[in-house]
Amino acid sequence: MEENKSVVLHDSVSEAKIIEFLDNTGITSLLLDNEKKMFVNIAKEFGLNPFKREIHITAYGKGELRKCSIITGYEVYIKRAERTEKLDGWKAWTEGEGKNLKAIVEIYRKDRKYPFTHEVFYSECVQCNKEGNPNAVWAKQPRFMTKKVAIGQAFRLCFSDELGGMPYEEAELPREENLKNVTEPENIPEEKYPDNEPPEDEEKKKQLKKEAWELIKLLPAEKQGEWIGQCKDARIDKLEIIIERLNELFEEIKQQIEIKQEEIPIF
Repeated sequence: MEENKSVVLHDSVSEAKIIEFLDNTGITSLLLDNEKKMFVNIAKEFGLNPFKREIHITAYGKGELRKCSIITGYEVYIKRAERTEKLDGWKAWTEGEGKNLKAIVEIYRKDRKYPFTHEVFYSECVQCNKEGNPNAVWAKQPRFMTKKVAIGQAFRLCFSDELGGMPYEEAELPREENLKNVTEPENIPEEKYPDNEPPEDEEKKKQLKKEAWELIKLLPAEKQGEWIGQCKDARIDKLEIIIERLNELFEEIKQQIEIKQEEIPIF
């Protein structure tokens, strides 16, 4: 007789733990009651742990312009697919340039004869600012961002029973460039300057912190905390060094991901 084996797709996350995260990060006071309730319910339902950066929330604007998104990372989809014990390898790549750029994802399941293939066109998913140009992240990493959208969509479609209804990957959701992100960490309290150090250009520092924050969000969850900490009390010269190092680190991680994908058996 074949042994019954129960596959656990995710760990349970208590409401108390989720609220603790919101309180510890200072986000609780920034959310409306219905937004907080929605975040808690979705995190509990899908077992998404905010302390592991498996889920987070952003809210833009105020009043009638208020928009709220609950977001997860594409790596969560991959982990959940692996836990089903049905994933038999996958790969993602890009083809074309400029407006003709597209990302293709191929997923193999042990219980299916043919691979699942999904493609996403850059021109259909690129996020633009109010001037109609790609926003900062998409302008800097068009291939990577298109690939992220393709991976998120492909895994949700290929594992619809297991992943259906889960929050979207951030790259799939429009960024409200013209509205203030009210849940973005205020990142980072300003330090008190020693008497012998003159005040810095606050606008430049604010812009550098925003640039660093956008890069940090592209890193794996386990690497984000240390970089946020480094930015907290950083002056302009240090922020410039941090941004340079983040760009280098991001390129290293991207290469490792591509190598890892090539090594996964796809037969």
